[in-house]
Amino acid sequence: MPYWLAGKGAGLWMRLSPVKRRTTERNLERCYPRMSPAERGRLARESFRHYLCSVLETGHNWYWPLDRLQSLCDEFVGQELAEQALASGRGVVVLAPHFGAWEYLGMYLQRIPDIAILYKPPSHPRLEEALLSKRRRGGANLIPATPTGLRQLYAHIRAGKGAGVLPDQQPSAGQGCFAPFFGHPALTGVLVPRLVQRTGCLVLASVCERRPGGRYRVHLLPVEADIYSTDIATSLAAMNRAIEQCIAVDPAQYLWSYRRFKSQPQGGEPFYG
Repeated sequence: MPYWLAGKGAGLWMRLSPVKRRTTERNLERCYPRMSPAERGRLARESFRHYLCSVLETGHNWYWPLDRLQSLCDEFVGQELAEQALASGRGVVVLAPHFGAWEYLGMYLQRIPDIAILYKPPSHPRLEEALLSKRRRGGANLIPATPTGLRQLYAHIRAGKGAGVLPDQQPSAGQGCFAPFFGHPALTGVLVPRLVQRTGCLVLASVCERRPGGRYRVHLLPVEADIYSTDIATSLAAMNRAIEQCIAVDPAQYLWSYRRFKSQPQGGEPFYG
C-alpha cells in the first residue's frame, strides 16, 4: 500500500515541495550531466515516489512484529561478506547511505548479533524516546552521535562487533573534509576514516532496495581497499565511491532531495542558490 500510494502522490509531493524539487533537479544535473533532461525528469519523479514511500512505511517499520517485518526481504545479497568480516574479530563498520528503505534496513540488520546503529539525536526529547523504543526492539544498540556516544562506538568496534553509519550526511563544523562525489567536491564526514585508523576495523556498504509489492532486497557490498589508507583524502574518496556504488543499484531510490553539495570549498558559489 505505501508503494502504491507513493506512486499516486509523487507528482503532488513534488508540487508541494518546490525547494526539495529544485534541490533534486540540481543534484541530478550535477551527478548525471550526460543524461537527457527528460530522463532526469523521470528520475526525479521516481526519487520523490521513493521519498514519499519512506514516510508512508513508518507505520509497519515501527509497529509490525520484527519477524513479520524482516520476512518482507526476499534476498540478502552478500550476506557472506558480513559473516566473514565479523569472524575476523576486527569489528565492522557498515556504510548505509540514504537509499531506498534505509529505515527498514536498520530493522533488518538487527539480525546481526550485537549490532550498533549510530543516529543523530532529534531536538525533541519525546521524539527521541519514541525513535529509540521502536528502532531498538530487535536488540540493536542505538548510539547517539555525541562525544559520549562516539566513545561508546569506538569501544563497540574494538570489541569486534558491527555498527551501521550514515556516510552521506553533512558533518558538523570541523568534522568533515571535501572529497569527490560524482566528480565534484562534497563536504564529507571523517568519522569512518578515523574509526578505521584507530580500531583497524573492516568496512562494508549496504542498501535496502525497495521492490514492487511491498518487498525488499538487502545488498551488502565490498568497499575499495583505499578506504583503509592513512591519507584522509584517499580514504574519503573511497568512501564516496562506495556510496556511488550503492546508488548504482537503482539511482531512483537515492534521496536526491538532500543538499549534499550545500557546503562549497572556500570561494565557491552557492550551489543551490
